Amino acid sequence: MYLTVIRLIALFFLLGLFSCSNQVEYIELEVLVSDTVKIEEKVLARIYSNNSDWKIVKAYFECEDKLKADKVDALNETIEGCSKELFVRNDTVIIQFTPTKLGLNDFGKIKTLMKKGSDKFKVLESDFSYIVIQ
Repeated sequence: MYLTVIRLIALFFLLGLFSCSNQVEYIELEVLVSDTVKIEEKVLARIYSNNSDWKIVKAYFECEDKLKADKVDALNETIEGCSKELFVRNDTVIIQFTPTKLGLNDFGKIKTLMKKGSDKFKVLESDFSYIVIQ
């Protein structure tokens, strides 16, 4: 089995409220998961940010599909329309599951709530695929 790192780059134009310069800040989510797994064998996936300024505080799956941007509840540090929460520890989303369907599978859309400092929030989306064999 080979480990595949899927890099999803999200480019955000963050304008500092008290800054004179416009800076482009790159936030990259990396997904670390085996690309091929055996049926009925546990799979462990990890999602993390390589930008140490932005921390993953919450992660969700099966969120409501919306045409408008995700709304963040800063007080409770949640994404509105998302209720199925994934496990986050030490700035890393940890997902463990046992696949039951052979072939190419997609985990589905994952939304992560990123936090910088005490008051800046961003929502990033990612997903990953894996192949299940006998």
